[in-house]
Amino acid sequence: MANHSSSYPILCASFNQDTGYFAIGTRDGFKVFDSETGTLCYERAIGGFIIVEMLFSSSLLAIVGAGEQPSLSPRRLCLFNTTTGTALRELNFLTSILAIRLNRRRVMLSFSDIQRLQFHSKLPG
Repeated sequence: MANHSSSYPILCASFNQDTGYFAIGTRDGFKVFDSETGTLCYERAIGGFIIVEMLFSSSLLAIVGAGEQPSLSPRRLCLFNTTTGTALRELNFLTSILAIRLNRRRVMLSFSDIQRLQFHSKLPG
């Protein structure tokens, strides 16, 4: 495998629930690829992201910024619609978000203070 250096290294990578797509977060933005073909399906270059999670094969992404800009705080969860290119909902927390898991009914968040998990049961749409 060739070693390719990039000015925008990958900060996170994740498959959606059925592994049909995978998403990556970089210092430049985030990208969604088709797992079968490797085709780039969506790209947004707006700053660094440390978490990018896709809900099944929908247009809903849960994203968390890397903190390099005030609007991309690691304490802010953004539910993002790739079809419209807009944020559906933003939630701010007191501590940094370490992990997110999605299903059709809930969003589960894990925080840096380790002693707390939080569930949100009202997904937009």
